[in-house]
Amino acid sequence: MMNKSELSVRDAMQFARHDFLNELQLILMHMDLNNVPDARRKLLESTERMRSDSQISGLGMPALETWILTFDWNYLAFNKHLETKIAPRTAERLADDQAIVKVLDDLFQQLINGADPYVDYTVDIIVTTTADGWTVTLALPGQTAPIAWIDVIENNWTAKMSRENEYWTFTIRGQ
Repeated sequence: MMNKSELSVRDAMQFARHDFLNELQLILMHMDLNNVPDARRKLLESTERMRSDSQISGLGMPALETWILTFDWNYLAFNKHLETKIAPRTAERLADDQAIVKVLDDLFQQLINGADPYVDYTVDIIVTTTADGWTVTLALPGQTAPIAWIDVIENNWTAKMSRENEYWTFTIRGQ
């Protein structure tokens, strides 16, 4: 994992350019093969991913937004699927997003240590906001290695874990 403090703007731009060029190459490959339906599907998937990435700024928590946006680059053992449901907020967020990022970093470091390097893991991240609250849900296949987790209950946010149907779900919510 790359420490967030080590990820410079230059590094972020390099990762972003690399990812974008890879997506363009896939679209071009489909076009060269005269496979218009797959080229169109890939183009729509890319624009939807960019839309979700753009909407994440509506969360109003810069450290958590950065953690989500750079997830793929910091946790190479995992793929991210991001969904956003962002409503305009009426007040500033009260939760300490630096503390939330610390909890998430600790969690994913444990998950990386227990991950099978030959398995592709996808983490579904759903960010939902209302006028006065927010929820970030992370769902992923359960690992075989145990993790140390204690639910977090702070003044303006909570983080809880549940396990159902071979999936772990981490729900972080607050004001």
